Formats: sequence, C-alpha cells, structure tokens
Amino acid sequence: MIPASPHATVVSLPTLADVEGYERKDQKVWQHIQGGYPRFVCNPLVVQAAARAAQGLKRTGELFPIASRRAAEKLLAWAGINDATIDAAGDWFLVTTRAGEGAEKFGKLIQHTGVLISSRQAEAYLTNSGSAKTGEGAIASIQEACAPYFSGVAQSDILISLSGMNSVAAAIAAVNAVQAPHGRTLWIQLGWLYVDSARLFEKAQDTQHEFISDVQNLAAVEKLLAKGNVAAVFTEAPNNPQLETADILKLRELCDRYGAKLVIDPSSVGITTLDLLPHADIVCCSLTKYAASRGDVMAGLLVVNPARPDAAQLLKVARAQLEPLYHLDAKVLAEQIKRIGEVSQRLSKNAAEIARRLLSHPAVLKVRTADTGPTAANFTALQRNGAGAGCLITIELKGEMRAAYDQLDLVKGPSFGVEFTIASPFLWLAHFAEVTTPEGRASVRAAGLDPDLLRISVGLEPVEEIWAAFESALKK
Repeated sequence: MIPASPHATVVSLPTLADVEGYERKDQKVWQHIQGGYPRFVCNPLVVQAAARAAQGLKRTGELFPIASRRAAEKLLAWAGINDATIDAAGDWFLVTTRAGEGAEKFGKLIQHTGVLISSRQAEAYLTNSGSAKTGEGAIASIQEACAPYFSGVAQSDILISLSGMNSVAAAIAAVNAVQAPHGRTLWIQLGWLYVDSARLFEKAQDTQHEFISDVQNLAAVEKLLAKGNVAAVFTEAPNNPQLETADILKLRELCDRYGAKLVIDPSSVGITTLDLLPHADIVCCSLTKYAASRGDVMAGLLVVNPARPDAAQLLKVARAQLEPLYHLDAKVLAEQIKRIGEVSQRLSKNAAEIARRLLSHPAVLKVRTADTGPTAANFTALQRNGAGAGCLITIELKGEMRAAYDQLDLVKGPSFGVEFTIASPFLWLAHFAEVTTPEGRASVRAAGLDPDLLRISVGLEPVEEIWAAFESALKK
C-alpha cells in the first residue's frame, strides 16, 4: 500500500498478471495485498473492527460495518434482504447477514454508494478513542478551502461526505426526490462514466437509464429529452478515461428547454480547474483526488446551484442523504486541502509536459488529455483562469500493453490526483469482465476506447524522473 500509512488508499499491482490475479481473487496475489482502494477492498482496520464488534454482539455471518443505520436499511431493502441484523457499534453500525447472492449484492451496493466506515473510524473504535468528538471545525476549514470555487454558495451549503461516490449517490437521490413526483424517472448517462456511477444507474429500481457513449452526440440527448420523462442528465467533465467534455453550455440549454436537471462530476480534474456550477443543478465530486493529495484519506463533495429551480429541495434531500465525513478524516483532509490550488496547478504542469513527450514517442499511438482532441473547445470554455488540464493522461500503445506495463517502474494501480505518479491499465481494473472476452472488448471499442489503454496520473516528482521511467519501459 502507498503511502506508508495504515490509511493508504493506493495499492500497487506491479504486473498485468498481478492485475489479473487481483481481479480473479487469486490467493497467490492476494496473500501479498494488505489493502486496496477502500471502497473495493476493506482496510484491515475495518475488517478488525467488524470482527471485534461481531464477537461482542455474538453475531456470525457476513459482516458489513456501515456509517449509519439509515444507509444500512436503505441498502438492505435495495438488495432484497429482510433477515439481516443491524447493531450499533460505537458510532457506526454492523450489518450481519447470511452468505450468498444477497450478501454479495449488498456488498456491491455498499461499494457503489460509498457508505463503508473509514479506516480512521475503525481505528478509533479499536482503540476506544475519538467517538465522542465532532469534526465541525475541520469541516468548516474544508468548506472554506472549497468556497472560492463555488461563488454564490453559502459556505455551510458546501456538503462534505465520506467518499466521492457517496456524494454521487446523494445527488441522484436528491434529483429523484424532486423529479419523480412529476413522472420524470429517466436518467441519461452522457459519456463513459466511472464504473460505480454507471452501476448506480444500471442497478436502480425506481428509475430508467439510457447510455449515450459519445459526449458530442447532443442530438441523441435531445431526442430522449423530448420524451418529457427525463429526470436528469449525468455527465463527467471531463469523463474518465476518455478525458472528453460535453458542450456543457448547450447541454444546459437543452435541459432547461425540456425540464431536466444537469448533474456534473469533475473528479477527473478536481474542483479547481473548471467553473461548472453556473451551468449545473448539482456538482458532485471526489475529494480523494487533488484535495487529499497524499493518498491517505477518502472524501467527497456536493454543491447545489442556489440559482437553479428546486435548489432548496435538492439541497435539503442531498444533505439528508449523504454520510458526513468522519471527524478524524476531516482533520486530515483539512490540512491537505489547503494546498489544493497549488497541487492541482503543479500536477497539471507536470502532466502537460509528460503528455507532450509521449505524443512524439514512436511507441505511442495516441495520447489523450482534457485540453486536446475533439472536445478541447468544450473544456477550455469552462476552464478557470490560470488552470491547467489536470493530472490525467490516457495513452494507447502501438505494441502490446502488457510488456510496457510490466516494465514501467512506477506505482501501478487505481486512484489518481495524488503526489506520486500512478499508471493504471484502467479498463482491466474497472471493467475486467469486458476486457477479457472478445465480446466485451468489442463493446469497449464500440464506446470509443482501447481495452488496453494506460491511464497515467502524473505526480509531483521531477519531470525527468517520471520521463525516465517511461523511456525505459517503452524502449523495452
């Protein structure tokens, strides 16, 4: 795990064979893994806390430590489980259920909605410390750091959650609460989304979902909007890993014309890069990236545009739906987020230089960045003065990806927007079932993506140090 902390959020998988073993739960690989990205792999402290609570409560079965009773009840109902137990365990709740399909579905819903307790909350439980404290001062500091990027929003209305996906789930719930009473139950997913966002729509029980893969295809968006039952359009700006941005100004106009909400997630570039709120009903974003740049805390953000229709109700529902950031995590984030502007700018500068060099490398077929390619004008139209294009680069290679990935002497795994460079065979991690079958690979290509692309999150190391790693791997 990286960094060297019990609360690290990054796992490194040095070879593609390790990635395959990780995805297939191969014990030969998993015996070396101490943790992983916290929504996907339970931190050892979280596992220990659940086991201790179960022992004290005399519970046996599948154990799930959840941040709140409300979240536990909601997800159990969604999973169709009616025989689970929910027990208070300090300031969190232990759900115990039988092993089987229901438990597996419940576990996935926890992953998608980001309601698992954090490693710091688990540690506080195990050491019997911190449960009575609050994080109001730290939360206020986080809100203060975010405020310059959300003009016109009261600082207390910048909502901070325990994960980016929890903010996404709360945004969806808020829109549904406003739109469903009017018969608006269709969501448009515009562009390839981060896997858990897409799964929330795919698994929803009370809404429908239409996927438009090309962010430039606003004609298809308007055709759906014209049916009159669209609750909202959800898009990332830019999306991940294509790094393409829809024409947000035109999209806002279309949503207004047909009575739909617009929800935008700028996690790929963070909150400092694009000025999105004036055009959105809700902006929801991960603060695990860019804000928590050391790679040791999870958090999310949700902001409702107070100038848009139904803003008060959207904010009220969102505030009730999201899970607040645990006070010990808030304290850590409050220190790191003070540097978000500087860190984002330095990451963007390094990424721009690495992208420039990769573009002319003979082993590289294609390089994607947020401010280049077919949607560059859409991105730059929203770019804040002096902002870069974020830390992410997506590359496609002329030769086999496996050899280059295995030789690359960098941290290799999920997550991005941190101080150190990370290379990821993104689709092998996020869509393993698809990239390992001919049919799946064809569907990925149909969406405009190379199944074997590498997503690079450029860090703060000296550029020459980062470039040396690429030169060596691509040469071989």
